[in-house]
Amino acid sequence: MSNSQMIGKAIAGSLCLGILASFNASLRPASAAAPIIAEAAAPAASNLDQQLLGQWQGTFPSGQSLTFVFAPEGKLFLMAKGPDGAARAQEMRYKVNLGEKPMHLDVSLSSTETVETVFELTAEGQMRLQLKGTNPGLARPNSLNDQATVFKKVSEATALPADTQVIGF
Repeated sequence: MSNSQMIGKAIAGSLCLGILASFNASLRPASAAAPIIAEAAAPAASNLDQQLLGQWQGTFPSGQSLTFVFAPEGKLFLMAKGPDGAARAQEMRYKVNLGEKPMHLDVSLSSTETVETVFELTAEGQMRLQLKGTNPGLARPNSLNDQATVFKKVSEATALPADTQVIGF
């Protein structure tokens, strides 16, 4: 298994809350990974689609911090600092179904692995996302529970910092 595949598997597993604590230790520099910068312009989207775009940061009870960057064209980046302090991001794809309650979020970790979950945007401008109990191949949760992770929008920017090492999709 290549280093990139191992990193992808580690990040895939990190969507499950129980594995998030080991996320930083699992990251290794990707060999010759060129930064991928998301385009700033988005195609026409609904108001909720537009609200989702940007950088969302959540902190877990363990103190582990995680940042999702929702970018145009269905791109999603999972950002974290590696053990060496360098910013790294795993590129993924996402689809939302805003017509469902709670809204559906499908995160494609690769062309063969997808995590199906649910989320909501709160009146306070936060996002509640069900991470615990989600993994590729498991059924989508029916609802958000009291262990849903709360993310705060920290930036409208959909582009990654220029020095971010990106692990491709």
